[in-house]
Amino acid sequence: MLLLAIAFFPFLWYKQLRDELAIQKAELALVSARAERSAGLRTKITEADRPERMFLPGTTAGTTLASFQSLVNGAAARSGLNILRMQPMPSDEAAGAFPYRLAVDMSGGLLQVRSFLADIESGLPLMIVTSLEIIPRSTEDPYRSDDIAVSLRLEAFGWRDTP
Repeated sequence: MLLLAIAFFPFLWYKQLRDELAIQKAELALVSARAERSAGLRTKITEADRPERMFLPGTTAGTTLASFQSLVNGAAARSGLNILRMQPMPSDEAAGAFPYRLAVDMSGGLLQVRSFLADIESGLPLMIVTSLEIIPRSTEDPYRSDDIAVSLRLEAFGWRDTP
């Protein structure tokens, strides 16, 4: 009887392994079918979807601030404004996302200011106007819109791994 039990044991063991293998193959087929179906539905991340584009480019505080000034200078040139002064303002020294600030004095016309504001506020990286003051430069006609002085404060965010 013992001999019969010893001889029958490998058959039981083989049957159990074969059943477990069949279950695992069925699970694999199910997972594979789901993966194939969802592959067509999956949204592909493009370059436009990358969150880094919202931050100012630059690896150090100096290069990030220089790129901020360059972006503002380019927007002013495209809109036809003359930059009279651009000065960095104090920023927090922290790791992670933190603001860079600029004080900018410009001259030009009201339509040029409108074009400048639309340019910087609708593009990337994200720039925010925190203060804006418009003063007429003409002493004879204070209602002229083609000769005004503009003082504004801008803020844009940079990313630093360490302070």
